[in-house]
Amino acid sequence: MVRLRPFKSPDADRILPWLSDERVMAMWCSDLFQYPLTREQLLNRMEQADRKETEWVMTGVDEYGEVVGHLSMWADYRKNSLHLGLIVVDHQRRGQGLGRQMLDRAAAYAFDVLGVDQVTLGVFDSNPQAQACYCRAGFEKDYIEEEAMEYHGEKWSRIHMVRKRKG
Repeated sequence: MVRLRPFKSPDADRILPWLSDERVMAMWCSDLFQYPLTREQLLNRMEQADRKETEWVMTGVDEYGEVVGHLSMWADYRKNSLHLGLIVVDHQRRGQGLGRQMLDRAAAYAFDVLGVDQVTLGVFDSNPQAQACYCRAGFEKDYIEEEAMEYHGEKWSRIHMVRKRKG
């Protein structure tokens, strides 16, 4: 079982090895960070998020408290929506349903605590594993942003997905 808790600075050391491949990192963050990702970049980003009232950085932990994932949340109260991003799961633990569980917890927080009507996220078309995970977590394709990013001559489209509150 995965739980979500606020990001703590020691979490950076666990997350960094998951993003040591340039392509994987680009799919994770677009161009938000410079490759190679460093602890300082992550902690600076977390400090920026901490100063904003509508942004939360979360860490996924398993039943033993081990760090297994990471995601960020941005609330848009005018649109009655929460956006998820910077979603990553420990590469050695992929395929165990941890990503889906993290997304379920984030959606529960969005619907039950924040009271929003929908949760959104974006995923590059070059990342079919993440797309499949998001679909298993109840997200549906909303629209496609063609050629949203270029990576070493490849043009990646961003698939915008949504999960709406039930009933």
